[in-house]
Amino acid sequence: MNTVGVVRRPRPTERVEVTVVQITAELDETQGNTQLDVAGETKLYEQLRNFWHPVAFSEDLEDEPHQVTLFETRLAVARLDGKPYVFDDICRHRGSALSLGRIDGCYLRCAYHGWAYDKEGTVVDIPARPELNGKLKAQLPVYPAVESGGLVWTCMGDEPPVFPPAVLPELDDPSFRIMRWEPYEWDCSVGRRLENYFDFSHFAHVHHGILGDRDNAVIADYEAYRDGGEIKINAGPFLEYTDNPKNSMVAGEGETYDAWKRYRVFMPNAMWLDSSAGPNESYILFVAVAPVNRKRTRCYTFVARNFAYDMDEEFDRMQRVILAQDKPVVESQRPEELPVELTAEMHVKAADLGTVIYRRWLMEFADGKIELAPTA
Repeated sequence: MNTVGVVRRPRPTERVEVTVVQITAELDETQGNTQLDVAGETKLYEQLRNFWHPVAFSEDLEDEPHQVTLFETRLAVARLDGKPYVFDDICRHRGSALSLGRIDGCYLRCAYHGWAYDKEGTVVDIPARPELNGKLKAQLPVYPAVESGGLVWTCMGDEPPVFPPAVLPELDDPSFRIMRWEPYEWDCSVGRRLENYFDFSHFAHVHHGILGDRDNAVIADYEAYRDGGEIKINAGPFLEYTDNPKNSMVAGEGETYDAWKRYRVFMPNAMWLDSSAGPNESYILFVAVAPVNRKRTRCYTFVARNFAYDMDEEFDRMQRVILAQDKPVVESQRPEELPVELTAEMHVKAADLGTVIYRRWLMEFADGKIELAPTA
């Protein structure tokens, strides 16, 4: 078995030293949380309301409203006069879903009795009794909405978000071919789902023969640090196989390849990964996740590359294989929510560096400390 040398190393960055304490405590229970853990995770779940969360792909939000559930609340997402708006998905008249209705100019009109709501969520038209227009005090909650990274984001918290929504720079770069998946949901928390992407130790075991080799599972020391609203990670080399189509350009079929991975983890719920295949070739995976509830997560995915433009099917197939391998493992994790107390699970020094930094930052969020890190 031949091995192709390292093809691309991470771009130079200013290194910020991070001290990670090795945790050796074990859980007393085989499943579930202690009372302390439950309290911490409840606080974190509530604090997550004060961040931006994805609710729709921008390009999907054109002629019809969309329904989505976020923090156990049913929402209607609609584009009115070219801008996204997010409403509670319930008509004040008889409680039907506004997302079943239609966009009528700059109004969102209910499918049941035709009541129309403006951008502020105020009823402006009652077809059955037009003389009541402007007199009936019926108001819907409306949540702030922005567009970034090809997605519409909303915030359901009481405070303006401190952390910006995630970005996908390649979206507007004509040299990149962009693929996207339909949103999908897993039975796990936002933290469990996102952490899976930069949990490097699982590559060799869950993705043996694709992203790693269980007989070569050692994780080398790598760089990870906070930077503004992100965690920056430069890691590698990882032994990958050229059966993965992104590597087939640099080595023969069935051979291995030393890959480097460069991450931007947008706190607390998105991730950008450059897992490049060559000196001038970038393969980008961008994922943003949102809590349907405490133990169920919706995922939005873009894949971008600036090479092999005619291999969409091969890339799509491989990513779906990887996804299918991860899903049963992540959904099996207990507790479903990511423990905010570090002593609830064991951590391996160096190998778990990125995930420990992520968990520590979530712990700060749970305690109400929602602050950007110094810029490196």
